[in-house]
Amino acid sequence: MNPQLTDRILLATAAGGVLLVGLAFALFGAPAALAAAVGAGLALANWVATRFLAKNAFSKGKGALLALMGFKTGTLGILCWICITRLDLHFFGFTLGISALVIGVVLGPMLTPTPPAAAPAEEI
Repeated sequence: MNPQLTDRILLATAAGGVLLVGLAFALFGAPAALAAAVGAGLALANWVATRFLAKNAFSKGKGALLALMGFKTGTLGILCWICITRLDLHFFGFTLGISALVIGVVLGPMLTPTPPAAAPAEEI
């Protein structure tokens, strides 16, 4: 696991969340901005949990990792359902905010500097 890459994805997710909260405020107003902030927070928490589980995957078995990832995904789904149905957060604002994870996963690798390629070995 590349810690520099996962850190860049985390930063890109946070920056994308901030931008999406501003977009939600501009498009739909303050209730949507609040919902977008909650969604972006869940997106960040989801990435942190994924990174933590992947980092500790080698100490546990593959089956345990799959079970924990499934539990994490199910928990995220339940939290999203609670936020939209029970807390009555603005749907479009929340959707904008949680999509910060997509922005982070797409832009994070683009922002990570690649090490310089080694010079090709000379043939004898």
